[in-house]
Amino acid sequence: MKEEPKTPEEFCKAIINGFKEKSTHNKNESMLCFWLSMGGALAAPVFVTLGKDIAQLFGEYGSVFVFSKLIPTLLSFAVAFSTAWLQLRKPQQLWALYRTSQRELEDNLYKYQYKVAEYSEYPDPDKLLIEKVAHIALDAHYSWLPMVPNPEDIRSAPQNSSSEQ
Repeated sequence: MKEEPKTPEEFCKAIINGFKEKSTHNKNESMLCFWLSMGGALAAPVFVTLGKDIAQLFGEYGSVFVFSKLIPTLLSFAVAFSTAWLQLRKPQQLWALYRTSQRELEDNLYKYQYKVAEYSEYPDPDKLLIEKVAHIALDAHYSWLPMVPNPEDIRSAPQNSSSEQ
């Protein structure tokens, strides 16, 4: 069981760590999908074109199907899935949002710790830190909401058909 933060500084650090974890997760997800999209899109035509030769290189002419059909199909599937995932879930935008929120919180924590800027003059710096942390976290939530895929948006997306031209 996690221990609840006891001080405003601990509260801020806990929120910073949460944003850091989310940012790192979304960065890794974004990079994985990017490399799957790029690598698969570049490798699939190689297997289609050279699949028979690759199978012969390994000494198994019977595996032509695997190298010239199955592998390109799986690569194409991975490209389509990862591209759709990037467009639908938008991990690269979430990565930027969470990292920016993390940096804003760190900035406020440093100002609080060294009593500079608005923390030097505020009558109760503890309350100011809590207020700013809550505000940054809520702003991140409101920035995240429009990125959530909405079934209505997906259904109402313009369809390309010859009757609409």
